[in-house]
Amino acid sequence: MHISGDGIASYMVRIKPNFKVDTRLALNWIQASNGQYKATDRGYTSDIYEAEFTIRAKEEEVNNFIDAVHDNREAETNYFQLSGFESTEHIFGEDVDYSSPIDVTVLEVSGVKQPFWKTREIKVKTRALSPNFTGSPSLPSLNCLGIGYETKTDRTITKYDSYYGDFSYLDRESDVGVFVGTFMFTIDEMRAIRRYIATQRDATISIPSIGGVEYPFGPYRPNTYPISVKIIDWEDLGMWGVHDWRIKLTMAEVI
Repeated sequence: MHISGDGIASYMVRIKPNFKVDTRLALNWIQASNGQYKATDRGYTSDIYEAEFTIRAKEEEVNNFIDAVHDNREAETNYFQLSGFESTEHIFGEDVDYSSPIDVTVLEVSGVKQPFWKTREIKVKTRALSPNFTGSPSLPSLNCLGIGYETKTDRTITKYDSYYGDFSYLDRESDVGVFVGTFMFTIDEMRAIRRYIATQRDATISIPSIGGVEYPFGPYRPNTYPISVKIIDWEDLGMWGVHDWRIKLTMAEVI
């Protein structure tokens, strides 16, 4: 990965493949009184694309990076450009376009550690500023599901007991099922589903099937595929090896 910008002598760094992708769409989800999930949306221009990664190199190279951040601040710019990404350095997610320089700002820089003799390590958290995107939005087949998925229903009944021991209750119009699972995708599939989630926003989507899951919302709910859901939460879990990505999806039933 190549670093350049105001006040910086351009140079290359290598980052460890354990980077953490942190993408947050500008959606605020709430559960309405009828049990359904709805969202307010500030728009895609308010979406956040951040990443935390580790630079491990010789002490001089790590010091050069710290100096570069300081020099960039002294230039009163507070952002610089990253370019020349390797295929295993797509730190902001697979759907961000890495073919041209990406403007970023540094949010946090950790202290320097010495993991090995003559080696230094530093963690950096950055945010991409108005990135461009690549790939066509589509929903890949949900087949490669990891162990430990959850199927549940939000039971909305709430009971109260009075001074004399009598019970009363409040209840929403319907209970809504929620499915939480981690899926593995190829690079192309991950690019497609990230774009799909980012463009569908709070829309109702149709899931043709989930591989190996007969009752996505438990056996007591209507579970006939295709099912209508909203993706109310998701987390990019990063690369798995050099050819695959993992993503954790939380999908709420739409009744």
